[in-house]
Amino acid sequence: YLAIAGLLVAGGVGVPVPEELVQLSAGFLAKRGVLELVPAIVAAWTGIVVGDFLLFTLAQRHGDKLLERRSVKKVLTPKRRAFLLHHFSRHAFLTILVARHTSGLRLGAYVLAGTHGVPARTFLLADGISALLSVPLVVSLGWFFAAHLDHVKRRIHEVQLWLLAAGVVTGLVYAAVVWARGRRARAAARADPDPPPPGGAGA
Repeated sequence: YLAIAGLLVAGGVGVPVPEELVQLSAGFLAKRGVLELVPAIVAAWTGIVVGDFLLFTLAQRHGDKLLERRSVKKVLTPKRRAFLLHHFSRHAFLTILVARHTSGLRLGAYVLAGTHGVPARTFLLADGISALLSVPLVVSLGWFFAAHLDHVKRRIHEVQLWLLAAGVVTGLVYAAVVWARGRRARAAARADPDPPPPGGAGA
């Protein structure tokens, strides 16, 4: 369990560890009786969230240096950076939730979150929920399809795309509900006359 968590922590801070393969291997080992399935899921989730939060914390303290690293600049093109900053200013929680499942944006998105004032609580909650959507599924796939692990590895990105789509749809529905409520509140405020002064006109 410590090895699984440790590998995923290392992957979270930029070490080239294949995150999905570690999770699938955890499920495979659970199927073989080396590990228990639920503790393996907990270890994988913990390693991912701790690694991501360490990267976020490092970005808060050394953001400029991290942004100049070749691995970050390679994925964080000026266009992507502008895109992420725009969405952080409007929907930081949703942006982090989606970025975890977007391999080309995750590293850059988390560094920008740390350098542009996203609260640690917001980051940790969004990342934890996002990992909770995927980790049990990926580890369980390794358990259920232990005999066909190579095939599962080829299909795992399709699963992540479905998870990403579900997260985006959920976020859009939430944003639409908030917008509709705000619109009704503004309409009600315009329709209601100003309250009369205390004591009435003849006071």
